[in-house]
Amino acid sequence: MIFDHFMFDIAGLFDKAWIATGKENIIQIVELAQNYINNSTLRTTTQHIVVWIFALLCGISCSFSRSNLKRGVQATILAGIITIVSYCMDVTIKFGILHMFAFSILLWWLIDTLCCHNKLITSGVCLFLGVMIITMNEGFMETFSHDLHAFAEDDKLYFIGYFMQGDGYFFSGDYYPIFPNTGYMMIGAGVGILLYPKKKSLLPHLGKYDWHRPFAFWGKIAIWVYALHQVVVVVLLALISFIFITPGDFVVI
Repeated sequence: MIFDHFMFDIAGLFDKAWIATGKENIIQIVELAQNYINNSTLRTTTQHIVVWIFALLCGISCSFSRSNLKRGVQATILAGIITIVSYCMDVTIKFGILHMFAFSILLWWLIDTLCCHNKLITSGVCLFLGVMIITMNEGFMETFSHDLHAFAEDDKLYFIGYFMQGDGYFFSGDYYPIFPNTGYMMIGAGVGILLYPKKKSLLPHLGKYDWHRPFAFWGKIAIWVYALHQVVVVVLLALISFIFITPGDFVVI
């Protein structure tokens, strides 16, 4: 994810200023980034896989959280901040992956509350809902493939699914609508309850070696890594540009 955004920033934020330098090696870096973003089969393939894994893990994490309501509210606030910042940078993110996660986490909390915190019932509902969302999305996409804007008269319902938007109607710098993405999240949540009923590692015999500490650390601050990594990447590229590529110019400021 971080690498993908790193390449996206070079191709979309720093490209004009770096190309204007006329330096062949810098131009080649920009062209490499643009080819990766626009024409790379590797990106198209790995992006979907990473998102599926990301959603499944986020769903599984619901089983470990002390308060998914608090977690969902935090994600909602961060998603709102990202939308505001992205709007100021003219690459507005209306319903990105963090927005989808916030919605999905709060949906899990609602389901678990309505199921009176019964693990088996909650798991069953999540698995059923996840499969239904993914299946329904495929049906909608197939049915309305010739008119993706069939339901919406404007772009206000873009967050529901890809089938709600058509060419020229909607753009978002990061876009992961409820259908089908929340489906993967729900499946992860349902599986997580079954795999971790006691909230303990499946590999406890390895715990004495503390091999898991680096992974556990990043897992605990994952939401902050997601929320702030793009800022760090842009600042890093701006500093590199200021010092080595466009002396005296941060480009993005």
